[in-house]
Amino acid sequence: MKPEKIYIVSNRLPVTVMRTENGFTVTPSNGGLATALGSVFQQQNSYWIGWPGIIVDSEEEEKLVKELLDPLRCIPVFLSQQEFEGYYNGFSNAILWPLFHYHPGHCIFNEEYWLAYRNVNSKFGSVVSDYVPHEALLWIHDYQLMLLPLYLNHSNLSYFHHIHFPSQEVFGIIPWRSDLLDALLKCRHIVFQTEKDRVNFKDACFKYASKAHPDLFNTQSPAGIKVSAHPISIDAYDFEQSVLKENVQKMTTEIRNVFANQRIILSVDRLDYSKGILERLEAFRLLLRDYPRYREKLVLLMLVVPSRSDVPSYEEHKRKVDELVGNINSEYATLEWRPVHYYYQQVNRDTLCAYYAASDVCLVTSLRDGLNLVSKEYVACRTENTGVLVLSEMAGAAEELTYALKIHPYDIRQMVVAISYALEMGVSEEQARMTALKKKVFGYTVFDWLDTVFQEVFCMYEELSYSCEQNLSADLAERLMIRFKNAKSRYILLDYDGCIRELEPYPEMAAPGTEVIELLCTLLAIPNTQVVLISGRSRKDMDKWFSDCGITMIAEHGAWCKDPFSEWMPLTESNIQDSKTVSEILEKYALLMEGSFLEEKTSGVCLHFKMCEQNQITATIGNLEKEINDHIKKTNLPYRYKKTDDLLEIHFSDCDKGEAVQKFVTFSEDAFILAAGDDDTDEDMFAALPKSAFTFKIGKKDTKARIRVPNVRRFIGFLKEIAGKKVNY
Repeated sequence: MKPEKIYIVSNRLPVTVMRTENGFTVTPSNGGLATALGSVFQQQNSYWIGWPGIIVDSEEEEKLVKELLDPLRCIPVFLSQQEFEGYYNGFSNAILWPLFHYHPGHCIFNEEYWLAYRNVNSKFGSVVSDYVPHEALLWIHDYQLMLLPLYLNHSNLSYFHHIHFPSQEVFGIIPWRSDLLDALLKCRHIVFQTEKDRVNFKDACFKYASKAHPDLFNTQSPAGIKVSAHPISIDAYDFEQSVLKENVQKMTTEIRNVFANQRIILSVDRLDYSKGILERLEAFRLLLRDYPRYREKLVLLMLVVPSRSDVPSYEEHKRKVDELVGNINSEYATLEWRPVHYYYQQVNRDTLCAYYAASDVCLVTSLRDGLNLVSKEYVACRTENTGVLVLSEMAGAAEELTYALKIHPYDIRQMVVAISYALEMGVSEEQARMTALKKKVFGYTVFDWLDTVFQEVFCMYEELSYSCEQNLSADLAERLMIRFKNAKSRYILLDYDGCIRELEPYPEMAAPGTEVIELLCTLLAIPNTQVVLISGRSRKDMDKWFSDCGITMIAEHGAWCKDPFSEWMPLTESNIQDSKTVSEILEKYALLMEGSFLEEKTSGVCLHFKMCEQNQITATIGNLEKEINDHIKKTNLPYRYKKTDDLLEIHFSDCDKGEAVQKFVTFSEDAFILAAGDDDTDEDMFAALPKSAFTFKIGKKDTKARIRVPNVRRFIGFLKEIAGKKVNY
C-alpha cells in the first residue's frame, strides 16, 4: 500500500525566494536534486521541506514567505545568517564535503561547526514534527541532513545519499562519526549511488556505530535496515529533444563556426577541487607540449559554474584555476588562436545542450564524484552517435558507462594519452562506443531510478505499516509484480489442495491439470526463482504428479522433503510405534459415518468426512475427538492433531510446515518470498517466514497471512501474472 503523503526533505527547496521592491517572488531552483525529484513532487500528495534560499529579518517576513510557498506545497525552514554559515559553509562544506571526496587537508574540524550542524538539523526536525503526520513517508536527502533522523519520531524514514561515501578509514577521521551513523540507522531504508558507497557505509557502521548488531542489514530481521545502491540518472529523452530545438541547433552551428577547423574538447563543472580542474589543465598543457600537431587545431572549452565563493578554500581554488588558464594561454596562444576558453558563469539548459552537441570530446576528470551527470547529459545530446566521452574512473558514473575511455585523474600522462586517443579514434569505434553508451543512458533514465527507489520505499512502508491483512487488490498485485521482477532472488512456497487446486471430496480426484503443471514450470524457469510445493499430500501422490516438474517438494505437512536432485529425506523422526492404535480408533468411527474414509500416510493417518451427512458428523465427531485426545495425553507422544470441517488428521511427527521450511529452505539476503495456503497447517509456515515475506491466505478462515485471496482461481490468475502470462478474468 502506498503512503497517503510523501514529504521530501532536503537542504534547499525546489524554488528560491527572492526579495523584490514589492515584497518577495519565487523562481525555480537550478539544482540537480530539484530536477531529479520533479516528477515525484508533481504528485498532489507530495510536499517539500527545506531552506527557501533567503535570510528573513522578522516574523512578519516569515509569514509572508510561508504564504507565498504554501500553494506550491513547499514548507520553509528559516535559518539565520550565523546558522547558515556554521551548518552549510562550515560543517557541510568544510568538513563533510572535502572528507567524503578524500580531501582531508581541506577539512576544518571546528567544534562550532558541529554545534551549528546539530542545531540546524534539530530545527529541520522541529519543522518536520510540526507539519508531517506520523504515518507519512519522509524521504531525506543528502549529507547536509545526516543527523536529521535523530530528531524525528517517525517510523517511515528513507534516506538518499547523493555524494560519495568514503572508506571506513577515511570516514573515521570525523570526530563525530558515531553520532552521524547512529542517526542514519534510525532510517529503515538507505540508498547510495554505487555499490562501493553502499559497502563503505556498511563497513563504517560495523566499525563506528554504537547501534551496530549482527542483524543490522538483514532485512528478514525485524531490526534490519534495507541498504541499497541505485545511481541517479537524467531525463535522457528531454535532453535529446532539447538538442533538436531550432534555437539550440542554431547555437550549435554558431559554436562550430566560431571554432571552425578546430576540434572541441568540452568540460562542464562546478568550481570545486573535487572535479579535477587543475589536473585537467595540466594534462591539456602537457598535450600541447608533447603533441605540437594539435596546436591551433584544438580548443578546450571550460564551462565552470560558480560555487561556494564565500568558502576560503574555494576562493583559493579559483585563484589557482585562473592562474593556470592564464599561463597556458600566454604560453601557447597566437593572434588567431586561444587554446583554453574559460567561462566562469552559469549557463542555461539550451546553451549547455548546444555545447554538448558541438563538442568532439567531453572530458570528465573528477578526483572523486558521487556520480557525475555531465557524462550522461553529453551522451544524451549526441544525436548522431558521434563524440567521445573521456571519464574519470573515480566518478560513480564509471561503473555504468563502461564504454567511455577511462582515465585515472591523478595520472596526468595517462590523461594525455587518452585525450590523444579520443581525438584520433576511428569513426567505427567512435560510433560503436557512443551507441553502447546511449543504450545505457536511455535504458535507465531518472524515471527508472525513481521507480526503482520508490518501489523499495513503498515496500518498506508496507512492511512497517502492515498491522492487518489486505485483500489482493489490482493495485497491490501490480506492485507485488514489480517487486517480484526487480528482486535478485525469488522463493515461491505453495500449498496444493485449496491453494493451486480446487478442493475435491476425494483426494484421488484432485490430480493437477495441465494448467497447474505448466504454471509451476513457467515459474521455475524464471531466473533465480525457487518453487517449493509444501503439502499434506503423501510422497506417493507428489511423486506421481510433480516429479517431472523439477520443483522442490515437502510432503505430509513437513515430514519429508525432496529436491529435484535427491530422493525423499525425513525432516524429523516419525513416531509411528503407536500408529496402529490411532488408526484403529479412527477406523472405528469411520464405520459409524457413512461416506467417510481413511487416508493412511507414512507419517500419519487422516479421516475424511466431507461427504457425510451433517447430523452424522455432529453425532460422532465429538466422541472421536475426546477419545483421540485422551489417547494422546496417555501416550505422551508428540502427535500433531488437525481438525477441519472436512477431516481429522493425526500426524505422527513433531515437524510442521513452518519447521520444515526453516530446516530445508535457505533464503538469500533481500529475497522476494511469496507463500500461500488455505488451511490451519499453513499458518505454521506463515509464522516461520521472515516478516518481509508476502503471505497469502486463500479463503475466509482466520489467518496470520498478510494478504487475503478470495478463491483458488484468483490466486492462480495472480501467479500467472507474475509469471508473465496473459490472464482473462
